[in-house]
Amino acid sequence: MLHTVISYFRMVQPVIYIIAVWRFADWRNWKKYYPTILYIISVDFIISILTYEYPLWTFHGALIVPNHTIADFMITFVIFPNLTLLYLSLYPYRSYWPKQVGYITIWLIFEVIIESLFMHAKLISYDHGWSYGWSCVVWLFLFIGLRLHHTKPLWGWVLCFVCIAFLIQHFHIPVTTFK
Repeated sequence: MLHTVISYFRMVQPVIYIIAVWRFADWRNWKKYYPTILYIISVDFIISILTYEYPLWTFHGALIVPNHTIADFMITFVIFPNLTLLYLSLYPYRSYWPKQVGYITIWLIFEVIIESLFMHAKLISYDHGWSYGWSCVVWLFLFIGLRLHHTKPLWGWVLCFVCIAFLIQHFHIPVTTFK
């Protein structure tokens, strides 16, 4: 039952993001956020390439999302761009840091709950030492990285490459065996 309900949610989730962007985000000024949208797409592709033959997580097929690759493309090209536009256009830039931390925390809680639902419905599984806890950490760094890249792009890329180097080292991703 949970698997079926969450499978439908996986199809509806992109629509929810699109509607939320249309309703709440600064979509008329999307060009302002476009470099950071490309950043998150690029980061996702880098991770996908690095873990292609050594997956840390795998999306499982359900309904119209038949496999990991289709699910990852949907996340990369529909969810992440809309999430980025919504997140950055509502970000409390001029507020004191506690309000900014609270904003990031709300987004973090929202996304880890969604991942938890996917995990319990067996629509995502973890391998090679990866776990739900590591996914929560990545979501945190994703939101920090989006904010950082939007205001200081070079520092956003530095954070990205430091995190990637950590992932390669900590999870023993066999980059020396790649073509």
